[in-house]
Amino acid sequence: MSADEFLQGAVEWVRQEPGLALLIAAGLHLFLFILTVVVLIRQVTIGRRQARLLRGADGQSLEKMLLDHADGTQEVRSQLARAEETGVSHARSLRGCLQRVGILRYNAFNDVGGEQSFSVALLDGDSNGLVMTGLYSRNDMRIYAKPIVDGQSPVSLSTEEQEAITSAQTGGAKSAETSAKSGERSRRPRPAVGNGTA
Repeated sequence: MSADEFLQGAVEWVRQEPGLALLIAAGLHLFLFILTVVVLIRQVTIGRRQARLLRGADGQSLEKMLLDHADGTQEVRSQLARAEETGVSHARSLRGCLQRVGILRYNAFNDVGGEQSFSVALLDGDSNGLVMTGLYSRNDMRIYAKPIVDGQSPVSLSTEEQEAITSAQTGGAKSAETSAKSGERSRRPRPAVGNGTA
C-alpha cells in the first residue's frame, strides 16, 4: 500500500467515524500536553540545580571560585619553590657549621694516669675545622690547636689527633669518645701525618 492510498483510507475512515477520530485526536493532544509539562518541569528543576551549582556557599559564582582556587594554587607553588630554595641555602650553610666531633682520651706520659690528656677534632660537613690536643703532665697542662682542611692539616698530626679526626668523620654529628688502654697510650703523641712541626 502506497502513502497516497493510506492517506485516502484514513480520510475516508474519519468521514465515516468522525466522533471516534475526534476522541483519538483529543487523546493525542492531551498526551502531548502532559509530556510537554513534564519536560518543562524537569527543565526548571535542572535549571535550579545548575544555578545552585554555579553559586558558591556565600553566593559567589563557580567561575570566581575556580579563579580564586587557581590563584591560591599558584601561590602555594610559589611558596613551595621559595621553601625549596631556602632549604638548599640552609643545607649549604649547615655544611659550613661545626657538626662532627671526635674525642680521644689517653695518657700522654708514662708517669701520669687517668687518661687526662685528650685530642678533640671539630669538623664541618666538608671535614674542615680544627683539632685540639691537651697534654697533661704532673707539672703543667699544654694545649695545641691545629687547622684541618679537607681532613688534612698543613702541620704534622700525631697518631691520636689523626684518630680523633677519623672518629669525627665516621661519627658524623655524634660525639665519639674513645678511651684507650693505658698501656697503649702511655706516651706523648708524636707527629704522624702532614709536614712541619706542631
